[in-house]
Amino acid sequence: MRALAGLVAAAVALAAAGCGPEAPVTIDREVFVQTYVALRVAELRSPGAVIPDADRDSVLAAMGVVAEDLVTFAEVHGGDPVYMEGVWTEVQNRITELSSGDTER
Repeated sequence: MRALAGLVAAAVALAAAGCGPEAPVTIDREVFVQTYVALRVAELRSPGAVIPDADRDSVLAAMGVVAEDLVTFAEVHGGDPVYMEGVWTEVQNRITELSSGDTER
């Protein structure tokens, strides 16, 4: 998970530097948020809070995405810090809801 977070962070940094005028097609925000939350939950449930590669791949497959989809999302939206702050806030809020047992939105 840390490696994936590092890839996402690197992609955000590259996008912020401004890479070309046309953005690649990417997954939508909801898919990104749901996938990242699922990965984080799997990580928290793993011994030592480190998700094994096989478990990470299983979560991604269950969500219908590959790691590159997450990186591409970060590349496309990373240049908009307000947008990305909203994304990370949404991820954190959902994780908090899950940890508190609050499933109502």
